[in-house]
Amino acid sequence: MIVKQLMQKELVTCNPSDSVHDAAAKMKDYGVGAVLIVDEGMNLRGILTDRDIALSVVGDSKDPRTAIVSDIMTPNPTSISSDIDIESALKTMSSENVRRLPVTQDGRVIGLLSTSDLATEIKEEFDQFLSLEQAFAKQH
Repeated sequence: MIVKQLMQKELVTCNPSDSVHDAAAKMKDYGVGAVLIVDEGMNLRGILTDRDIALSVVGDSKDPRTAIVSDIMTPNPTSISSDIDIESALKTMSSENVRRLPVTQDGRVIGLLSTSDLATEIKEEFDQFLSLEQAFAKQH
């Protein structure tokens, strides 16, 4: 299986100049824990997570209405191609110690792959494996 088959295609994005308050409001509205930071051409500039907000804004007693996304985002995050296999994506997540990987094509964001996307797929594959094992056990 390749990344393109599992990645989220409906993306929640912000501009680097947006306020942290606006980014947090988008996270709340869309029920996500991260927003991709892009320019007008959908070129990836960074990623902002709920943890970034908690530690760099709330934890430092900053005002989220005046704090700017570009000041606390992770700039130039590791990204992956949509045509790599899931195992390679998992290895990248592990080596980079991240739970989310933007998916890019020619520098433009086209998707997002998260550990929860992978967990769902792994669970489905494991369930299928168990069903096969149970069917085999009944035959023997």
